[in-house]
This record gives sequence, C-alpha cells and structure tokens, in this order.
Amino acid sequence: MTNIKQSKLKRKPRILKGKRTRSGERVRLEGLVQRQADKLKIKNRQLRSGIKKQIKSEKQIHIDAISIRKKDLEIIKQREELLHVTRVGKLAEFVSSLAHEISQPLTAILSYSQAAERMLADREPKIREILRYIIDDDQRATAVIQRLRALLKKNAPEMKPIDVGVLISDTIVLILTDAIIRSVLLKLKIDRDLPLVRGDRIQLQQVLLNLISNSFDAMNSISGPREILVSASRKDKDNVIVNVSDSGCGIPAQSIPKLFTHFFTSKPDGLGMGLSISRSIIEAHGGRLEIENNSKRGATFYFTIPINKRDL
Repeated sequence: MTNIKQSKLKRKPRILKGKRTRSGERVRLEGLVQRQADKLKIKNRQLRSGIKKQIKSEKQIHIDAISIRKKDLEIIKQREELLHVTRVGKLAEFVSSLAHEISQPLTAILSYSQAAERMLADREPKIREILRYIIDDDQRATAVIQRLRALLKKNAPEMKPIDVGVLISDTIVLILTDAIIRSVLLKLKIDRDLPLVRGDRIQLQQVLLNLISNSFDAMNSISGPREILVSASRKDKDNVIVNVSDSGCGIPAQSIPKLFTHFFTSKPDGLGMGLSISRSIIEAHGGRLEIENNSKRGATFYFTIPINKRDL
C-alpha cells in the first residue's frame, strides 16, 4: 500500500509539468502570432502609405500635365499677340507713309486754287466762291493728315496743360466726315470754365477717336436715330470726366469684363487693341476708363483726367 501511494505521489509532478509545458507553448505561439500580426499591421500601413504616395504622385503628374498644357496655350496666345502687334506696327508705318504721300498733292491743289483765286480777283464771283470752297476743304484735309501723322509719331509723351473742350472739338473735326457718311449725329456738351487737365494731347486724341469709332460700329445695324453725345464736366475737385455715349446696340454683359483685354473683339474685322491701349493711356495719365450700358439703348464710355495742379 505504501508503495502504491508513493507511486501516485510521484506521477502528479509529471502531470503539472506537462500542463506548464503546454501553457508555455501556447504563450509562445500567441506571442509569435502577435508579432506576426504586428508585422502585418506595419506592412499594411506601409502599403497604404505607398498607395497614398502613388495616388498623390499620379495627381501631381496630372496637375503638372495640365499646367504644361496651359503654359503651351499661353505661349501660343502670346505668339499670336506678337504677330498681331507686328502687323499693327507695319500698318502704322504704311499709314504714316501714305499720309506723307497724300500731303504732297494736297499742297499742289492748294497752290493752284490760290493762284486761280488771285487771277480772278476782280471777276467771276461764282468761280471764286467755288475756289474758296476748294481751298477751305484742302486746308481741312491737310490738317487731318497732319493730325494723323502726329498720332503715328513715336515720340515720348508730352505732358502739358490741355483745354478739354478744344481737344474734343479738334477730334470731332478729324472724324466728322466719317460721321456724315454713316448718318450719325454728333453732339457736344462741354461745361463752361472747365479747368485745364494735364496730359499728352496726341494720346488723349487717340483715346477719343477710338471711343467714337467704337460707337460708330455699335450703330451699324441700328435702324433708329444714330446719335453720339460727347460731353465733358467737372467730376470732383481733382478730375474732369469725359463721356462718349451712343444709341447703339450696347455691350453684352458677359463681354464687359473682357472688353479691355488685349485682342478681345466682338467685331469680325477688329484687332482687339483699341480699348486695351486706350485704358493703358488713361491709366498712365492717372485716370480711369470704364463702360456701362445705358438704361434705354446704347452704351457710354467714360474716363477721368486729373486737373492740372496749377489750376487748382
């Protein structure tokens, strides 16, 4: 009996040892599984990070491609603008040369007419009246050519005191024949005692000519009265404002924001340079050129010019 009890006592430690062994193995396996799971999590994070970087890289490549495309389009547009500017420059040279050529026969016509007028000093009053008309029209045409050549000269701006009323009147003389041909009534409304402004006469005439010419074009398809009102008044203590208002078709709302950009034009034969150059001229004078549609019909361009400081 004693031996049996001792034998049973000896077996118990072996059972506990086996349990401990299995428990340790399980802990070891769980640790191994946990380590593998941690490694998988790290690999998963790295994989996700790599995918995000790949997506970001692909997006950046797409953005870069769009940017390159935009730059290519800008280069093409700038090349087209340069070609336009070159053609405009060549056209100015041609017009200047043409004006010079026209001035010579005008001088000859004036000389012959004046000689005939002197020869008929005491007789043929009707013929002398006709000769006087020829002389007056010749002198008017010569003045137009001289002003045109002055507009095309590449001189530095001459900032001098200018009478706005006289400036507008002289400009109307340049464009009056065109207005008659187009059946357009030109009206002037210039306030009295306007102070002198400071600016370059030729450049400001260029702006006025361009605005009036645009008004002519805006009334080409109008069946009703064709009128242009050019007015000048004191805007405030520092500025004079000039308005060119027409009874034309007006400006589409979507075109107004782009109206003063280079080479934007709604005319099939337009260059799209006039308004952008005009705004640049006015801004260089310290003023501002704007446009708004009239309440009933047509549009009004208006610009401000600083008053000559000595007149303040």
